[in-house]
Amino acid sequence: MDNFKSFNDFLKEQHGTPEGFHEKPKVEAPPEEKVRRPVKKHKSPIRSHGRGKAYAAGALAAAAAVTLSLFFLPIPLGYIDLKGTDVLTVDDVIFEGRIREPVNVLQVSSSKLEERLSKDIRLSAVSVSRRFPFVLEVDVMDRIPLAIVQDQFGYAFLDKDGMVMDTTQSIKKVNVPLITGKRMGNLLLGDSVAGGELDSALDFLNHLSPEGLRVFSEINIGNGNDIKAYTRDGITVRLGSGPDMAGQARLAENMVGDVKARGLSVEYLDANPASPFIKLKK
Repeated sequence: MDNFKSFNDFLKEQHGTPEGFHEKPKVEAPPEEKVRRPVKKHKSPIRSHGRGKAYAAGALAAAAAVTLSLFFLPIPLGYIDLKGTDVLTVDDVIFEGRIREPVNVLQVSSSKLEERLSKDIRLSAVSVSRRFPFVLEVDVMDRIPLAIVQDQFGYAFLDKDGMVMDTTQSIKKVNVPLITGKRMGNLLLGDSVAGGELDSALDFLNHLSPEGLRVFSEINIGNGNDIKAYTRDGITVRLGSGPDMAGQARLAENMVGDVKARGLSVEYLDANPASPFIKLKK
């Protein structure tokens, strides 16, 4: 029993491996695939920093483009705030200031606008400033007529500084006093008249209160040593040569007010600061 061999072994010993007989090949297990873990890519700090710079430069370029467009392109922005005038309009400001429309206040030079408006003889003072964020403030003071003088061809309205602000060939009803006794030459708009008794008359009127200006209707400067003012109800006030017109204006106004309050009938008043005098009618 120990020498028993299998039939296959017996054949191999006798004849070798029979033709066509093959051993089953060993099946090898496929090699295990190595799982590759994704490798995290680290951003280069230099490249990231460069990209941030590019973004910043782009933002600055965009901001610059917007700013330039606001300053140069015809884009409406802000408004004009006009104050203190009854004769000037916003359209006048745009026209006289040579402001391009639509109005962009960032494109308007406040100093040049103030200079141009100052040439308008209807205005005695002009101030231009800016208010945050987009407001152009234009504060003006109208030129107010203080007196009327007779010139070569008619009459001229003067302001407190003696500037001719208007002319007319005839007057019917006026609300400001007349300066009589002297005829001026040919006066044009914007002319300034001054000198001698005319300065004294303007000084007198400039120191009256608004109520006092409504009281007096005329100042006669025909005689420089005997200047006279007349009220609208016919009271004569002697001012002499006018050594102190500011003081005499206040004194004359008070004297006229006192006479009216007491109901006196007077021939004239003498507004001499040293010795004021009331001449009563007999």
